Amino acid sequence: MILYYIACLPCVGGVSDNVIFMGGVVCFCIRSIFMFFDLYNDDCLNVMKKIPNNKIDLVLTDPPYGIGRDKGSAGFGVSAGRKYFGNWDKTTPSKEYFDEILRISKRVIIFGGNYFSDKLPPSKSWIVWDKKCDINFKNPFADCELIWTNCGKVCKKYGFKQQGFITDSKDKRCHATQKPTELIEKILNDYSESGITVLDPFMGSGSTGVACKKNKPKFYRNRNG
Repeated sequence: MILYYIACLPCVGGVSDNVIFMGGVVCFCIRSIFMFFDLYNDDCLNVMKKIPNNKIDLVLTDPPYGIGRDKGSAGFGVSAGRKYFGNWDKTTPSKEYFDEILRISKRVIIFGGNYFSDKLPPSKSWIVWDKKCDINFKNPFADCELIWTNCGKVCKKYGFKQQGFITDSKDKRCHATQKPTELIEKILNDYSESGITVLDPFMGSGSTGVACKKNKPKFYRNRNG
């Protein structure tokens, strides 16, 4: 059972029993008998710098790849032509973000690891997400996605179809780079165990949090664009 979840929302100063407001940031906890949620709206670098070494059991996250998806996506499907604000996918995060992730977490799983190869150490434990599966026609979407880990496992492959409007996911699409909750669940089942703490510094659509709730982990999520 994963027990804790953290994310972020904006506001101004003040403190209450369950809500902490810090200069444009609201941190609040949703408590239940099964799971804890902590939500932060801040630059996740600021949040991570306050976390002690190896405090987090697992970081599972999907940082911006720096490929301009905030300006909308080409091709076809439910997100074709959709525009987003904030320039959040203009560049990749700096190496300092990844250094902090590696400092605070015992295990790390990062989607799109090939986009951050200059900021992450070598790994022998990659995950391959086969996005095409049995689709046999040409399309503008990637056949697979590479996921970096330092979990010490053999390389693993997950087949889960996602090619534009053709997808195995039941999720409602609300983000340009949204990952399927069902895929996150599969990864959590293989790479986590009962009672751990999970952090997602780059929340996006919140798929990691939803999957954690279903698997009942302890999850920390940062809303950073």
